[in-house]
Amino acid sequence: MKALTSHPLKFILASLAAAVSLVIVLLAFDGWVRHSTDIFISAVQSGIAWCL
Repeated sequence: MKALTSHPLKFILASLAAAVSLVIVLLAFDGWVRHSTDIFISAVQSGIAWCL
C-alpha cells in the first residue's frame, strides 16, 4: 500500500481504473437485466438452454 500512496499519480490512476471497471460491470449488469429474457429465449430456440 505504501508503494501505491507514495506517488499521487499512481493513486489517481488506480482510482480511475477501479472506477472504469465499476462502470463496465454496471453496464454489463444493466444489459443483462434489460435483455436477459431475449438471451434466454434465443438459447432455448437454438437448443443450448440446457447447457446454461
